[in-house]
Amino acid sequence: MRRMAALPVLIMVLLLGAGPARAASVDGVWGFVGDDGKPRCSGTAVLVFRDGQYARVLPKLGTLAGEKVYVFGSSTYRISGDRLEVEPVYTWTAPEPARSYLIRRGAEPALVREGEQPATLRPCPELDASQLIP
Repeated sequence: MRRMAALPVLIMVLLLGAGPARAASVDGVWGFVGDDGKPRCSGTAVLVFRDGQYARVLPKLGTLAGEKVYVFGSSTYRISGDRLEVEPVYTWTAPEPARSYLIRRGAEPALVREGEQPATLRPCPELDASQLIP
């Protein structure tokens, strides 16, 4: 009888996308949306979210030794409902305050940065987060 009572709860959790499935939806590389409505995934900094770790990186920095990944700063993040909360980045060269993003799911997922400098970000599927955050 208890199994039958747990079944509606399990179905609701799966439909609402709670738990690790929700967190995984933001894992990846996100670029700021330009005037053309497309994410800028090269030639500028992108945001990387992977397994609770956050980093702002320049993915393909050309050097004399070849292309490198330059990490401006890193921190952690957590998901609270439909919000992505990024902890402050404490570096001498590129400090960042704590940020909050609204998570928009669906056919065109997006992160909407809230606060004084609002911005929209979209996924960069051509970049691999595991190669940008070890």
